Amino acid sequence: MALGLLLSLGACGGGGGSSAASASVPTPAPPASTPAPVQTLSAMAALGERAFNDRTLSGSGRMTCATCHDPDFAHGSPNALAVQIGGQFESEFGQRSAPSIRYLERQPAFDPVGITGGLTADGRADSLAAQSHLVLFNPLEFDNTSVERLAQRVRASVIAADFAKVFGTDGDAATTVAQLEQALQAFQLEDKRLHPYDSKFDWVQAGKETFTAPEQRGQQVFRDPARGACIGCHLDTSSDGKPPLFTNFGYVATGAPRNAKIPANADPAYFDLGLCGPLRKDLAQRAELCGLFRTPGLRNVAQRQVFFHNGIFSSLPQVLDFYNTRDTSPERWYPTVAGKLQKFDDLPPAYRGNLSTLPPFAGLRPGDKPPMSARDLLDLECFLMTLSDGHVIGTPAVASCR
Repeated sequence: MALGLLLSLGACGGGGGSSAASASVPTPAPPASTPAPVQTLSAMAALGERAFNDRTLSGSGRMTCATCHDPDFAHGSPNALAVQIGGQFESEFGQRSAPSIRYLERQPAFDPVGITGGLTADGRADSLAAQSHLVLFNPLEFDNTSVERLAQRVRASVIAADFAKVFGTDGDAATTVAQLEQALQAFQLEDKRLHPYDSKFDWVQAGKETFTAPEQRGQQVFRDPARGACIGCHLDTSSDGKPPLFTNFGYVATGAPRNAKIPANADPAYFDLGLCGPLRKDLAQRAELCGLFRTPGLRNVAQRQVFFHNGIFSSLPQVLDFYNTRDTSPERWYPTVAGKLQKFDDLPPAYRGNLSTLPPFAGLRPGDKPPMSARDLLDLECFLMTLSDGHVIGTPAVASCR
């Protein structure tokens, strides 16, 4: 299954006539923050951790990186809002849901030829430092109005002394901001809590744990080109010998329904077209890329409260059901206006040729039998739950997955 933006950006479900699966596996409550493994961070990374939790670096003085990337929620959104709220007065709604920032340490830079790699939903940042720059100066997020203003905040913050020890005090404003972004990047690269590779899946791969029957069946659905076909976008193996990230680093248009809970969508002329804008500017003329968003990894997907770049869905079973029936029962997901079904209502008609027709969508029409059975969907969810961090060997699966 080209699960597309399953993990990408958190949000609130509803709208578009969407409905949840009739039955689902109970999702465990979010674990407490992943315990800090025994590790020694470099001075720069330790500074980055402090900056990550420093609210005085935001325009409002009340927002930290952890506000949207909470370690208690796999460094993703801690709530079910479609988009998070930021800005100088914490009154501005974002345009996309907040992603988890775990497992980004191996994300390659954007390749404009192969259309792979990059960070953010539209790949416009090539490094974790560049990604943090976007957040620090976004008026809907940290809203630092200039490099001079942010540099002043750094020098007046509780991290000022440590910052001086690491970088000195001679840099100009632009240098100070760049150093702050380097520290945030170092923290994300070095801190094992952001990429622990300690899920049940990892322990099974290491031969120290075994899947239950439903989990094993779910893995088969995940791999089966006639059912889930998930490995088309979410590779469960790695060519470099490292644990898989469950992404091919590519981009896909999945046709997620429009989310009326995003204030920007109140304008019927507004569309978030991913790679070709409006946030990314350099590919605006590439019509064949409109509607495509980055395929995230699936680690910790069962811990998310919201799904897709626009946060339209609020449960994992709902997302799987959408993939299974998007084309066979489109009336379940898209609104009907004046008696006409508005299929793919969040993508202008001119770009609908960009929508994925790969399995599980391949060749399906309204009224056809969906590729996955109810049992397949439940088993697939059980497998995806094995991708959650912090599994203790010997801990039993939830009752429905045993």
